[in-house]
Parts: sequence; C-alpha cells; structure tokens
Amino acid sequence: MNAAERLHGRWFATVSEAAEILHVDRRTVCRAIDREEIPAVRVGQQLRVPVAWLRERAMLDGGPPPTPVPPHAVQEGTAEAAPPGAASAVLDGVDSTVRG
Repeated sequence: MNAAERLHGRWFATVSEAAEILHVDRRTVCRAIDREEIPAVRVGQQLRVPVAWLRERAMLDGGPPPTPVPPHAVQEGTAEAAPPGAASAVLDGVDSTVRG
C-alpha cells in the first residue's frame, strides 16, 4: 500500500508521508513548512500536513493537470492601459502603441 492509499479517510499526513507523495526528501518538506510554502499544524512535537492540500497539490483525485502558463504570457494588470482609440501590440518585449 502506497502513502496515497494510506491517507484514505484521514485528515492529516505525517511529514514522511507528505514527502513520499510529493516525491521529495523529508527535510525538503520541513524546510517548505518553515517557509510556509506547505501548510502544516503542530501536534505536540510533530508536524502534520493536511491531506486535502496534499491531494490537490499532488493531483491524487484524478483531476486534469493544471494548464501551464508560458513564461512570456502577459499578466492582466501589469501593463499600462492604452488611451481610448489606440491599438496596442507587444513586439519582442517592447510595447508599441499605435494611435489612430
């Protein structure tokens, strides 16, 4: 039985189980928890990772993988708006606004 199957019906996973599911070292999970990149709760001296977060992150529920965003994609709200009536194009990273 693998770690994902052992989590069935549980709310929290151990750091070792999280590491196995995420295919990383246990120390990597601990460092990510310290940096608050992985949510965790402390139970006494031990850390526990929410199973719901692990399932979502590792796509254990069989959902489609997230669509990757190309690095050159323009993020909404990052460029200044062109004046009304102007057409805007981005060529080789340079914004050229054509005014009509």
